[in-house]
Parts: sequence; structure tokens; C-alpha cells
Amino acid sequence: MEAKDVQASGASFPTPTDPASVAIARRASRGGSLRPPGSIIVLAILSFVLAIITGPQQFYYVLFAINPHVFGIGPHTNFFGQIWYDYVLNGDNSYIRFDSGLFTGAVEDAFMLAPCYFVCGIGLLRRSRWVVPLGLFTAGMIWYAIIYFIVGDLSSGLQSVTDPINFWAPLTLYVAYPVWMTLTMILRRKLFTR
Repeated sequence: MEAKDVQASGASFPTPTDPASVAIARRASRGGSLRPPGSIIVLAILSFVLAIITGPQQFYYVLFAINPHVFGIGPHTNFFGQIWYDYVLNGDNSYIRFDSGLFTGAVEDAFMLAPCYFVCGIGLLRRSRWVVPLGLFTAGMIWYAIIYFIVGDLSSGLQSVTDPINFWAPLTLYVAYPVWMTLTMILRRKLFTR
């Protein structure tokens, strides 16, 4: 059958379409917006903030554990050494020396959780389907880590804590984030269709 005959018969053939265009058209036909809801945007921003707070500082603690003479923690050392020193003075003085548990947590934070936070932020803003398993994984990992951290400090009687407010205040972010992420990934799963 020639092209003229096909046109005359009125037959139509499906044309290949970009999957992203199909998803956008489906969402638009259901009345959905292409822009993520405000709560998703705030959760994405929190993901980026946690990546920035966690990654470089925990990587510095890994370097400190490897060579404390070059990567010192104290006044007048360097930017990250000063940040850790300020935290030690105002929060938890256990970081002033090498501790195998803290070192293990720093490796996990620097090389796994910080990248997960960052990638989750991207996935949340794009409303990508793959952010659901990654978000649940990240929430589970940080929940495990923060509960381990809190229980460990409480069981030791908070001996290393120098200022309770400066110790507990930053932990609220790390407690709120996994709860919020888990609820979002379970209850609002349909938002992530791209």
C-alpha cells in the first residue's frame, strides 16, 4: 500500500512520542501542576541545607581522624577546624579527639548521606519517580544514625555535652527530616511521576 492509499483510507498510525512529554500531558490532563507544591520545595531546600551542613564538616572530621596535626580542630587552625572548635565549645566536646564511633559516623555522613541529601533535593524538585526509594533509603539511614547518636549520648549521661541548647537544637533538623521525608514519600507518592 502506498502512502497515497494510506492517506485516502484515513488510517492513522501512532507516532513515537517523548516519554517526558507524555507524562507532562497526563499530569496536565489530570489538572496537576508542573511546579512542585510548596511543602515539597521546602523539603528539597532542607535536603540541600543538610547536604551543605553535613558533607564538608564530616569530611573534615575524617581528615582530622587520619591526620590531626595537619587537619586540626582548634582556634586559629583553618575554617573547618574553627567550625568544629566552636561546636566543641558550644555543643559536644567529644569531637576534639579521635573516636572510632564518631569516625564511622563521619565516613557515613560525608560519603553517603550528604550525597543522598543533595540528590534527594534534585529528585524532589523534579518530582522524579526514583526519589521515592532514594528518599525512603535516606530517611531510614539518617533515622538510624541520629537515634544511635542520641541514645549513645543519653546513655553516657551527656558527659561530653558542654551546652545542652547548642547540642540539641541542630539535632531537631536531623530528627524532623527523616519523619517528613518518609511521610512525603508514602502519603504523597503520586506526586512523583516523572
